[in-house]
Amino acid sequence: MRDLISEHPVLASILEEMLEVSGYLWERGWAERNAGNLSVDVTEHIPESGRKQRSGASRELECAYPALANRCFLVTGSGRRFRDMSRDAPSNACILRMSEDGAGYRLIWGGKSGPGFRPTSEFPTHLRLHENLRENDAAERVILHTHPAELIALTHLPEYRDTAALNRVLWCIHPEVKINLPKGVGFVPYEVPGSEILAQATVKCFRQGHSVVLWEMHGCVAKAEQPMEAFDLVDIASKAASLVLMCHSVGHTPTGLSKERLDELVRTFRLKE
Repeated sequence: MRDLISEHPVLASILEEMLEVSGYLWERGWAERNAGNLSVDVTEHIPESGRKQRSGASRELECAYPALANRCFLVTGSGRRFRDMSRDAPSNACILRMSEDGAGYRLIWGGKSGPGFRPTSEFPTHLRLHENLRENDAAERVILHTHPAELIALTHLPEYRDTAALNRVLWCIHPEVKINLPKGVGFVPYEVPGSEILAQATVKCFRQGHSVVLWEMHGCVAKAEQPMEAFDLVDIASKAASLVLMCHSVGHTPTGLSKERLDELVRTFRLKE
């Protein structure tokens, strides 16, 4: 099998950024053991000759994703660790091509850890989210799921298990949150990881304009055009959560920016709420 990465500089650049982000996730403590996953729609960067490569048998999916027919994804592997990505990317990630009906896939690069290699166990959730992006002709190509401790901890506080209350405290704690996440963070009550219910609830949040969605007691997912941008969005939300928890840890309810100050940010930076 030819090496798609070495043959196509843009793919190599995307993979390099993916590896950099993987290291940051591990350093932040957001990717314990094999936690978290990342996928990038790289269809436009692979010529038709590359998409026709074959590696092993076609693998069927439980659901079909017609909007993703023949599309290609760079995705982390099931049971693989972000901290190992830079050491051996082809063993910890793969590029796959969806089938013509969107009901299965074949590997066209990577997956070299053994015949049992599979994309992340939450790949169906990624596919449902990518499907929504493509159906809406969105610019985003990246889906990142990770486990930021501060954001998860925030969902254990009953007063923040609500989208409005969650965004009120995150926006008010630091002006950069309103500037960079003007539509706020979506919130999904706990569902089984990797389930269709969780995927559909996240799609609903995306449709409402959220770029970051917090999964109760689990982690969060972000959509973006580039891997680093997805990391940055989560980083901003996580920093805000840490400030909220810091205030609570000393017995103080965050005072927060007033509505007038938030409105001033909207006007000054011409934010689209």
